[in-house]
Amino acid sequence: MTQRFLLFLCALLAIPAKAADLQLTPSLCAVSEDESSCSVSVKVRFTADDSERYCLSIIGKGLIRCFSGKTEKNLEVYIHADHDTQFTVTEGESGERVASAVLKVAQYQPKRHRRRYGWGLL
Repeated sequence: MTQRFLLFLCALLAIPAKAADLQLTPSLCAVSEDESSCSVSVKVRFTADDSERYCLSIIGKGLIRCFSGKTEKNLEVYIHADHDTQFTVTEGESGERVASAVLKVAQYQPKRHRRRYGWGLL
């Protein structure tokens, strides 16, 4: 059993890990009670340690753009969505997902605060 574990661990260490990061700004879009969808311009920042070819896509909407890694990529994407939207970056050759981020769509519900002024007797 220990020998199998060591072989498994060696196999994991032999596979080079891909360091990639995907960030969205803003990552949350709040819609008011009378609106049903969110329209916002999202800044997408992607960084990778290697110079592979990557593709940015939005689940349910398709491919946005392909580019090479190693340098930081800053893109601006206009989104019109009525539910949470997932951005993914895949490796161009294999199609393997290397990074993902979610733009959350939230319904804004203002709260009413009742102010009471205390009428206390001394």
